[in-house]
Amino acid sequence: MTKVLYFDCYSGIAGDMTVAALLALTGAEKELRRALRGIPVRGYAVSVAKGSSGGLAGTRFTVKIPSRRAGPRNLPEIVSLLRRSSLPDGAKSRAVDGFDRLAAAEAKVHGTKKEKVHFHEVGAVDAIVDIAAACFLFDLIGTAASYCSPLPGGTGEAWSAHGKLPVPGPATLALLTGAPWRFGEGDGELVTPTGAALLRAFGVSFERPPEMTVRRTGIGLGHREIPGRPNVLRVVEGEASSGATGRDRVLEVEANIDDMSPQRFELLMERAFAAGALDVAILPATMKKNRPGWVLRILCPEERLEMVSAAVFSLSTAIGLRFHACDRLKLARRTGEVATRYGRVRVKEATLPDGSVRAVPEYDDVKRIVRAGRATFEEVALEVAAKWRR
Repeated sequence: MTKVLYFDCYSGIAGDMTVAALLALTGAEKELRRALRGIPVRGYAVSVAKGSSGGLAGTRFTVKIPSRRAGPRNLPEIVSLLRRSSLPDGAKSRAVDGFDRLAAAEAKVHGTKKEKVHFHEVGAVDAIVDIAAACFLFDLIGTAASYCSPLPGGTGEAWSAHGKLPVPGPATLALLTGAPWRFGEGDGELVTPTGAALLRAFGVSFERPPEMTVRRTGIGLGHREIPGRPNVLRVVEGEASSGATGRDRVLEVEANIDDMSPQRFELLMERAFAAGALDVAILPATMKKNRPGWVLRILCPEERLEMVSAAVFSLSTAIGLRFHACDRLKLARRTGEVATRYGRVRVKEATLPDGSVRAVPEYDDVKRIVRAGRATFEEVALEVAAKWRR
């Protein structure tokens, strides 16, 4: 059986809501408090309380800081702090990854290097505790295939160290490029940068999850009331049967091209993926008047059609696109990471209908190791396979 976690972001996601939902799911308050004492950060206290929002009962997690005189921190300082902690290796790695992704997003937005980004709101003690606590609880649940619902974009503006920013914030959008959004839904900021960083650190998929047997549910409460809806994050844990397939519907977008240099396809594919494409293929074909050409074929979620088509029109000679909906069956899958003597390598695992498992190392990670001259493709693959089986 494959364990599945589903993040139902009905009212968005934030760091404290994530901790609260995972606490409600696991009941591991005592273990979490013990783990937080192993982080070299002082001057705060946490509280866990039952409450309700919009008539729904849940758990609320609060980080209390008597004084906020501490200045902003940069990425190297936060990474050093987390690495000195006594968190389990998996939780420590995810927490570092979360802040690294957050720094990269902030750097992209502000046109600087991630090492120079100063975290104002998210660099505060409460955000470090939120991210570390959420990663500890996620790691405690154990290996799971994680999925997330479409995200409500919220409306209006949110205050930041730089003044008012549009909702969703620029860094949040940079972190969740490729995720399905429902723009204009909800009041105020519903998805925070910390919540977005956690979704990426957890490696969630925004595809539809497989059918599963629900085992338990955790509801985390936010700290403000939202008109017309409960401010909750719901995390559902279940089990997908061996080889269970997920089902979803995507659009297949095509164009015939016979008057363009093939050199341009590289950038076109890059932009299409950035716009939300799930897959891009270039197929050789014979066009009218026996001219050699190509069929551009793209798979994308329906809500990303306009962005994907804009990328195609701006970077190709196509003057029209055809598209139709198609259903997909997908094997239950999960992603993970193994530590090898050559470095850390991400792994994709799929469960076949007969219950057997097929694991494949992430090509970009293997390529990085081979380029550095540390090993061959075969050596990396053999070690990853042995470590993954254990």
